Amino acid sequence: MALFLFFVVGFFLIKVSLSLVAHLLVKAEILKTNYRGEQIPAALGLVFPIVLPALFLIEQVFNYFGLVPGVPWVSFFAFLFLTTGFGLLGLADDFLKNDEEKGFRQHLRLLWQGELTSGGLKALFGFSFSFIFGIGVHLSIGGSWWILIPYVLVAALAPNILNLFDLRPGRSVKFFLFAMGLLLLNSYLNKGLNPTLYLSAPVLGGVLAYFPADLKGEAMLGDTGANFLGGVFGGLVVLDGDPFFLGATLLIFVGLQVLAEKVSFTKLIEKNLLLKYLDEWGRD
Repeated sequence: MALFLFFVVGFFLIKVSLSLVAHLLVKAEILKTNYRGEQIPAALGLVFPIVLPALFLIEQVFNYFGLVPGVPWVSFFAFLFLTTGFGLLGLADDFLKNDEEKGFRQHLRLLWQGELTSGGLKALFGFSFSFIFGIGVHLSIGGSWWILIPYVLVAALAPNILNLFDLRPGRSVKFFLFAMGLLLLNSYLNKGLNPTLYLSAPVLGGVLAYFPADLKGEAMLGDTGANFLGGVFGGLVVLDGDPFFLGATLLIFVGLQVLAEKVSFTKLIEKNLLLKYLDEWGRD
């Protein structure tokens, strides 16, 4: 019952907040042109780091009183730090983005040469935030120190991977929902109702409330939303504690990151009938 309640509350609060945040972005002229040539809010994903952290905290309070399962407090605050930190980095990227330089390697190359780009800023501090998150989780649950490597890499790569898919209406959200579905199914089959499911409930509710606007090309997730949701997924993979799912996620992320440096995801999707159908599903 509590699981459904958090899902509904997440859906309702994001739904109510969407128009308020959209109005704020329009007033501040934070807009981009969509595929129909219309000016739309460019970072409506800002609604997620504004609303969801408070719901995460409420869930932990419920856990404190024994009403729902929760993660250890140190791990929880590490997760909160990771997700809100990536949301802020995404917001900075939305404001400071330099579209002339694309690709992870290009940003790192410029950073090495002494030039800081918005992508370089995100890469530098994103890794730092992920390292702090990994340390927090390790101190909370223990284990071998080598596990920090996949902890940090999965947390650091997840926001960028989700951002790589944010090139067409609804694509990034579809990828996020698919990835979350795999994570939650694996988690439930292994552990039943557990903290991973409870932390995910308000996120899924909120994303489904936002999804129609993105799918119709009426708003853009922006780096703010993509980075926050990516941080949520990466953080939950680590907190869930399944070493096999963690390892598989890391391998897939590394593969996607390397692939993105060589080819266009859009071109690959357009050449595959199934992927093209799924990509275009729901668009006007």
